[in-house]
Amino acid sequence: MRLLLVPSPFVGAVTWEPFHQAMPDSVVVDFGRLAGRDVYSEVAERVAEAAGQDACVAALHSSAGSFAPALVPRVAGLRGLIFVDAVLPHPGRSVIDISPPEQIDHLRKLSTEGRMAPWNVWFPKDPTERWIPDAGMRLSFLAALPEAPLACLDTPAPASNLWAGVPCAFVRLSRGYEANALRAEAMGWPVRRADLTHLAIFTHPGEVAGLLDGLPFA
Repeated sequence: MRLLLVPSPFVGAVTWEPFHQAMPDSVVVDFGRLAGRDVYSEVAERVAEAAGQDACVAALHSSAGSFAPALVPRVAGLRGLIFVDAVLPHPGRSVIDISPPEQIDHLRKLSTEGRMAPWNVWFPKDPTERWIPDAGMRLSFLAALPEAPLACLDTPAPASNLWAGVPCAFVRLSRGYEANALRAEAMGWPVRRADLTHLAIFTHPGEVAGLLDGLPFA
């Protein structure tokens, strides 16, 4: 079954590239430059194009978890969803609705002409210095970061719960996502844990591949 690697719109396809090199049968979904008019539809279209008519499982990293309600109606062969250190679906609500107001205000202040600042500058101290210790890898990661449209924040996810009828699993890579892992367990999903970092799909692709291996639908 084809494994689709769906990145967060805030960090882009570069995060999944080392994983793809470790598992060349997987497919990285590259959103390109999102226009922002209807972010959820744009992303669903790109994922559907990558999937074709084949049976597939989508691995959703970080904020890509928000896209699940848009993917299930659009991707005909979708057989499972793996939330990798990811946001859980919030149908009918936007990122603004589920985030602290002060965080949203901060991101708006950093934005320019409807585009968000690169992800690494959102923080008081760039986390990539700790999470990507290899300088060459870090530079390639930073060079590829997108400037996502502000619409990623204020556009509501589709108000559909069809995603809940698809088999789901959660892979927790960092302790910051433990609360979501616990919610996933409460819903009866398979959950696997490792104490790595949020960007382990980029820095430790082999270990992450091991966590995905053997999931009932992967």
